[in-house]
Amino acid sequence: MTVATAIVLGVAGLSPAAAVAAAPAPAAAAVPASGAQGAAVAAVPAATTFVLPLAAKSYDVSAWQGPRCMPMPGATTSHGGVDLATKNGSPIYAVAAGVVTATVSGSSSVAGHIDIRHTVGKVTYTTKYLHVWSATTHVKVGQTVKAGQRISSVGMSGNTNGPHLHLELWEHQAGGNKQLDPVPWLKSRGVDLPKQATAITAKTAPSTCTYYTTGAVNLRAGASTATAVVVKLAAGTMVTAVPGHVSNSFLPVKAGSRSGWIANWLLSPTRPVITTPAPAPAPVGSSPSTVTYKTTAALNLRPTASTSQKPLLTIPKGKDVGQILDSSGSWGKVTYAGKTGWVHKDYLTTSTATPAAPKPAIYKTTAALNLRPTASTSQKPLLTIPKGKSVGQVLASTGSWRKVTYAGKTGWVHKDYLTPG
Repeated sequence: MTVATAIVLGVAGLSPAAAVAAAPAPAAAAVPASGAQGAAVAAVPAATTFVLPLAAKSYDVSAWQGPRCMPMPGATTSHGGVDLATKNGSPIYAVAAGVVTATVSGSSSVAGHIDIRHTVGKVTYTTKYLHVWSATTHVKVGQTVKAGQRISSVGMSGNTNGPHLHLELWEHQAGGNKQLDPVPWLKSRGVDLPKQATAITAKTAPSTCTYYTTGAVNLRAGASTATAVVVKLAAGTMVTAVPGHVSNSFLPVKAGSRSGWIANWLLSPTRPVITTPAPAPAPVGSSPSTVTYKTTAALNLRPTASTSQKPLLTIPKGKDVGQILDSSGSWGKVTYAGKTGWVHKDYLTTSTATPAAPKPAIYKTTAALNLRPTASTSQKPLLTIPKGKSVGQVLASTGSWRKVTYAGKTGWVHKDYLTPG
C-alpha cells in the first residue's frame, strides 16, 4: 500500500511513513462489516496517531458542518461534515488507523464513499470520505489501514459542483450512532484542518436564506406533493427559509406574506434569468404602433377616412409620416407638415430601419462546473470546467440546463453557475 505524504500532526517530528511504522498493533476487538460486499472485517487497531486526510496546503475549507444555505438546487440545508475543495484526483489518506467497513463507488447521481472504523481509547468511531468515483482502487472492505495510508482519490460524484472531499465523523454508542464535527475532533488530536488549508471560503450560515424558484412551482401546504397547493409561484419568485429546516426534501419557506413548502430541487440560491420574447413588428394598420412609415407615391392627406372631401395637402413620394395613429379599414391616420389626416395605407411602407440582431451573450463559469453529456446528473461528466472560464454562447436550453462548449467538448451545465462575461 502507498503511504501518504501528508503532514502527520498527531506525533511531532514523525514523517507519515515513520508514524505508520510506529502505529500500535491491532486490538483484539472485532466489528461486523457494514460494506455492501459483506466481507469479514478484521480486528480494529487502536488509533493513536492522527493525520490530515489531504496533503497540507493543497485544499480550501469550502463548507463547515451544520445548518447552511443550499449552495445549489437539491443540496442539503444541514451539512453533515466538512468540505475540503481541492484538485480532482488528489490523494485521500486515512486520518487514523482502522478497518475499512464500506466501499461504495460513485456516479453522477450517487456520492461514492469509503468508511473506516477506528478505536480511540474505549470509543469506536467511523470516518467517512465522500464524493470518490471508484472506492476500490486502493482498499477493500475488511482491510486494515494505517494512519496516513492512501485510500482513494478526490472526485465529484453525487450532487456537487466541483471536486472536493466531504469528511464525516460518527461516534458509535449503545443507543445508536451520533454524528460529530470532524474539525474540533481532529484538532483535539493535533490535526488542524483550517490551519493547514490554503484558504477558507466557508461562511457561517445567516439566520435566513434567500432562494428563487427555478420555474413555475407550487407552494404547498405540507412537505409532500400530495398536499394542497397554496398558490402557484412564477419562475424567479424570491422566497426565504431558515437554514437547516427540511422535511422529506421539502423546505418550509415564506413567499411574501404566504407560508408553505417547496421541494429543494425547485429552489436555487441564484435568481434565474427570465427572458421575455421581443414582440413581433406591428403590421401596417395597427394602432398605435412604434413602427414609422413613409409614402411610396405622392399621396393625398384627407380630413376624413374618405375621398369625399378635399385633401388637406399632398404628401410627396418618399416622405416620412411617422407612426400610424389610428386605422379605419384601408385608411391610416398620420401626421405630415404639422397637419393630421387620413391616407390610403396601400401607399405606405415602413421606414424604420430593421434593428441589428443583438449580439449573442457570452458566458463564463462562477464555480468549477461539471460538463455533462446530457441535461441530467445521471451520467459521468465529460470534464470539469474551472471557475471563471468562458464557455461561449448558450447553444440550447432545457429547464435549468444550458448547452455549451468548452475545450472542444460540447455538453450540458447547470445555468445557476453561469454569468455573462
